[in-house]
Amino acid sequence: MPTNSNTNLPKDQYQHYIPRFILRYFQDAQMRPNVRRTFIKHVKRKTGIDNETILMYDITSQTFEPRPIGKVYGVINMYRDETNHENVDHLEQGLSRLENSAALVIRNISTASETDIGGVRMTRRELGDFRKFIYLMHYRRVSLIDSYFDENDPDNAPLKAWMKNFKEKHNIHTKDGVWLFGVKYVLDTPHQKIVATGEAIQKKYGPQGMMKMYTTSIDLDINFHAVDYTVIADSFFLGIWEAADGEEFIMCSNSFGLWEGRINKMAECHRLFVVSPKIALVLRNNIIGPETIESQRRFLDSTLADIGMTRSTCQYANQEAAHQDMWKYRQTPTAQDDVFFFTPTKLTPKQTHALNQILLLNMRVDGSVTFASTTAMCRSLQYHLRDDTPEARESKYWVRSLLGALNSIPSAMSGETPSIDLVLGAIANGTIEFQSAYDRAYRVYHLATDDVTKYNRSSSEIHQMTVRAILKMREILPPPPLAVATSICPSSAVILSRSCQRRSQSCFLRW
Repeated sequence: MPTNSNTNLPKDQYQHYIPRFILRYFQDAQMRPNVRRTFIKHVKRKTGIDNETILMYDITSQTFEPRPIGKVYGVINMYRDETNHENVDHLEQGLSRLENSAALVIRNISTASETDIGGVRMTRRELGDFRKFIYLMHYRRVSLIDSYFDENDPDNAPLKAWMKNFKEKHNIHTKDGVWLFGVKYVLDTPHQKIVATGEAIQKKYGPQGMMKMYTTSIDLDINFHAVDYTVIADSFFLGIWEAADGEEFIMCSNSFGLWEGRINKMAECHRLFVVSPKIALVLRNNIIGPETIESQRRFLDSTLADIGMTRSTCQYANQEAAHQDMWKYRQTPTAQDDVFFFTPTKLTPKQTHALNQILLLNMRVDGSVTFASTTAMCRSLQYHLRDDTPEARESKYWVRSLLGALNSIPSAMSGETPSIDLVLGAIANGTIEFQSAYDRAYRVYHLATDDVTKYNRSSSEIHQMTVRAILKMREILPPPPLAVATSICPSSAVILSRSCQRRSQSCFLRW
């Protein structure tokens, strides 16, 4: 993102890709809300410093510490639009308004969860804005910004001519200009209008035409931002998952919008959005909705597909008009007063750990992880580290030292010394002897690292050394060769499967 080199521009701003209101849920869970607010106000009044912090584990540095909410999960001038000379921060302000709307919805979801109300109510207007918020949480994921419209990315080959034409048409000269244009388009355009535009394009080209276009070259005049939005809007239905009692969800820098599972080795099963330690928003593919999932079981490769998830129900403001032509009706002012009812799904401890593992599996080496409860985090880490599947192998290196550090906290507070520390101490002072230095190092390593339930400070230090060695080798050695694959643009694998779906009127009720 551009930094301020023009003295006439406003000061640089640290702009979040994970909103502050979501980060505060992880702080609230660490301290009783009334105590937290009183304490923070007191500190700020006495020192002038905002003391809002969350627990954060940084993968690269292998450090675990509280970090200020105002300085994490963001980028300087991330949304700054220097083409708008009257207000370069208009996108940040627009996102703030959308986030305020989403914050109210998530607060209602949290209240319903805490009070066992049993359901969440949203009008179509509120739901439309909420789906825009969910899409933008994926779209502004920091790991995607540089690659989403990168002309030099081989995966974007079908988009290359379209991007060149789009930049010329809209007088865009900056690297992230097309991405910023997408943010503005979604913020400024009503949800139903974006979807109507995307569906009109899909209808014009048909399933085969869309498939051909997304594997060869995107037509120059297509509204790609609308199609990309509609792909997620029409092919997934929204659900609310609650963490098991005594367990919590974690949050990673790269976790919003992560996909999980495959249907017939192609379409994605789920997209995940953790918005608090107790609440996750989940988009599930319509192909595996409650009425069809049993017939799709043999085509599924998913660890989360066994979790029950119902569709929302709708109370129409004008039921007769809705049944006559749903496509037209949902774009009318009357339809914006329709009311949707969502029933949250309560997960088991194992299901909660399984969702957390998806986030841990996809952590980037330059990323971070945030959590509220150290004990709940320890259980999720142990669940992940016990996984012996090949896909879990690399990600386990990044978080092993965290488990050792967390396991050291209760021992230090209680004043008790774990038995493993007593043995390691005996080895260190020579009480326990070995025939060689190799035998000694071998025994220490396995004693400290084999049993994840006994990880401690020594385990943490050993794994930190391992990570530093891996990162150093990555700097020195050339990257491994990439597998040859057919180039397709972002989300195209999903687009191909979704564009082939038979759309019916009931499809539109899922919003």
